[in-house]
Amino acid sequence: MKNMHMKYNLLFLLVFVASLFSACDKEDDPDAPLPGLGGETWVKGPLDDWLNQNYVVPYNIEVKYRFDRYEVALNRVLVPPREDKVIPVMETIRKTWIEPYEQEAGPDFIKKLSPKQFVLIGSAEYNTNGTITLGTAEGGRKVVLYVVNDFDPKLESEVKQMLHTIHHEFAHILQQTVMYPEEFKRITTDYTASWNDFSLADARSRGYITEYARSSPDEDFVEMVSIMLTEGKTGYDAIVNSAPASAQPLLRQKEQYVVRYFKEAWNLDLYSLQARSEAAIDAL
Repeated sequence: MKNMHMKYNLLFLLVFVASLFSACDKEDDPDAPLPGLGGETWVKGPLDDWLNQNYVVPYNIEVKYRFDRYEVALNRVLVPPREDKVIPVMETIRKTWIEPYEQEAGPDFIKKLSPKQFVLIGSAEYNTNGTITLGTAEGGRKVVLYVVNDFDPKLESEVKQMLHTIHHEFAHILQQTVMYPEEFKRITTDYTASWNDFSLADARSRGYITEYARSSPDEDFVEMVSIMLTEGKTGYDAIVNSAPASAQPLLRQKEQYVVRYFKEAWNLDLYSLQARSEAAIDAL
């Protein structure tokens, strides 16, 4: 009888502990929504209509501006974008990135290859090595744009900074779809993970268009594309011509591989696209 009593007590204890853990799981789940705080539902407004008409309908591109912590790194302090910045940012992207490609490559090029989601973040992402992330691309599907709250379409420097990020990330999508020539990787070979420890002048003296271009061949390639399209022929030539004489042939050689890649992989004249991009920036 005593043993039976102990068995019942043990059974009761096991059931109690299981119930306790079950209750804790439900109550302490950090991902569980907290009702009554707002934000669970929202009503579409004029901004959502504009994004639908200018991005969803023509390009099947979603633009997320309401903050979603699962779209970005969880270990970073970030802020959502201001709603009054969303249209200026996305309108500038449409005019200076989408339209030049459409004019040069036809309407289906962007529809086929563009990322299907833009995620807008108000602040920059600060990294532990002292660098700042201004944009990221994930597998050709999503582009995250940071520092949206600082954007001013009237400032050429702001427009070019944002376009630098867009062209960089889109060039990644292109080179991940069709790889650039292997010979490009052998033009310069002193790539380094500590690229941020060296100055821009040092990078260009070694034949790299930016400091970040020295981090890897892939980054070198897409930085070349981005600078050529963001700065236009005049600005790009000025950068190359101001580099040390020993570095200029290296930069020109990389330029020719980029031009060759766009022609062979995508049947695009990069110099013509460069001119269209420069004209679009000037038009703002």
